Amino acid sequence: MSMFAETIAPEHEYRHAPDGDPSYNESTYYNFLCPESGVVGWVRVAMQPNRSAGQAGVLIFLPDGETLFTYDRTPPASPDALAVGGLAFDIVEPHRRQRLRYDGPLASFADPRVLGEPGRAFREAPRRDVRLRLSVTGHGDSFGANGGDPANILEETLALGHYEQFIHLEGDIEVDGRPLRVRGGGLRDHSWGPRDWAGPLAYRWIIASFDDGSAMMTLDVFRRDGTRTRRAAVAADGVTSPAELTDLTVEWTADGFCRRAVCAVETAGGPVTLTATARQPERFVPLRHRRDAEDGTELVTRIGYAAYEMTTSDGRRGLGVVEVLDQLVDGLPVGMTGTLAEA
Repeated sequence: MSMFAETIAPEHEYRHAPDGDPSYNESTYYNFLCPESGVVGWVRVAMQPNRSAGQAGVLIFLPDGETLFTYDRTPPASPDALAVGGLAFDIVEPHRRQRLRYDGPLASFADPRVLGEPGRAFREAPRRDVRLRLSVTGHGDSFGANGGDPANILEETLALGHYEQFIHLEGDIEVDGRPLRVRGGGLRDHSWGPRDWAGPLAYRWIIASFDDGSAMMTLDVFRRDGTRTRRAAVAADGVTSPAELTDLTVEWTADGFCRRAVCAVETAGGPVTLTATARQPERFVPLRHRRDAEDGTELVTRIGYAAYEMTTSDGRRGLGVVEVLDQLVDGLPVGMTGTLAEA
């Protein structure tokens, strides 16, 4: 199924009526990739109305190597708002303009790998006072599934409706009163439906923004039933177009993080190879989810993040993020076992 087969209506920008599934989740995510200042990061709010729960996540990679992060659990601000804790998203014009706001402390990490033990890591980390104000403009149309046709669901354990949009961002982040200019590209994501992070075996989600204003996204999902779904899209000059991901390989660090990812992508203009290389100094962030399976065994999922330098075979350069989700086997990602046939 093409990511461009369905219409994403204006009302899908807002909250959806949940079904009765206790794992129902609605989340909205933005990342920002800023060549001028070197800032890379993302913000995400997630609402679980059947549990009266919400999460707010803010992750910022500063150009000097410092990593700032928070993950707050608190009820949503209201039944209709895209807001949790100090993080809020305002829809100014559906699929065209939004505003992002955050006010509050972020934990500071010289090496965010310590988040493998999040309780201790947060207790021991110093705090930075952060204020974020970003204006967002769509770069091309939103694309994805509107939740109306089960045949078009990307992965039933991740969401029923799920769309994305390339974006331009402009604004400021203040860290302990020190301003950092944000001007660049990125991608946003909105999804709703049952969410189980342990559902897929693995996925690799790569977002790149280039110095000429163009952008690229690839997604590779490995299901537990052995099937695999690949998606890709490109944006240039305000137009978003479908593409085809034909190959993706990962080079791992010894402790299971993505040091380099290489994608082969077929676009309307011809084949392009996209290479994502972890920016120096390497700063890998492990986010973890645990739940018990029906047989009582513990399922442990890890989502790894870092800031990446992006290059293409046609000479473009830029910045990006790579989200690498794996189920852990003996403490290491399943992708390192070779069973996913990533090559």
